[in-house]
Amino acid sequence: MDVSKLYEKMKCDINDRWSHIPHNLLPIDEIDIAIICMLRNDARISNKEIANMLGISEATVRRRIKNLIDKNIILGFSVLVNVPAIENSIKTYIEIKVDQTKIDEIAKKLSMNPWIISIYRINGEYDLLLEALFISMKEMQDFMDSELKIEGIQKVSTNVVTKGYKINKWYGL
Repeated sequence: MDVSKLYEKMKCDINDRWSHIPHNLLPIDEIDIAIICMLRNDARISNKEIANMLGISEATVRRRIKNLIDKNIILGFSVLVNVPAIENSIKTYIEIKVDQTKIDEIAKKLSMNPWIISIYRINGEYDLLLEALFISMKEMQDFMDSELKIEGIQKVSTNVVTKGYKINKWYGL
């Protein structure tokens, strides 16, 4: 079976990303990519189903998945939740300029907040980029008025997402 044709048909975002990179530069091969695509499309798919689709043994699939986990390539198995079906979230990106001696402390404190879904250290005018989902503008303002009044935060810029053109399906927004 031509594995590359199989995962091309699967419309896998990982395949789309890695198809532009020479495979000899990746620490995995086409079978691993196909397995990852299948698991991203359905984390509940059985090893037997994967094996049948790829024309390899179930033991090979099990061994490869274990190897991907051991190498920290697969970090876990998850369910994809359609967040907007549950809540009418306001997605916000918040850029923060901080005192460099307090950057780790501030990032650690902000990471404890349930509204924050990711924090990145960035280059440029700002030092931290927060990605947040708020239930309302009031919740966002309350966060800005309380959580961003930490000693060491020097400047804040907030950007509310009003429309998505290429959307991260893992957040559903």
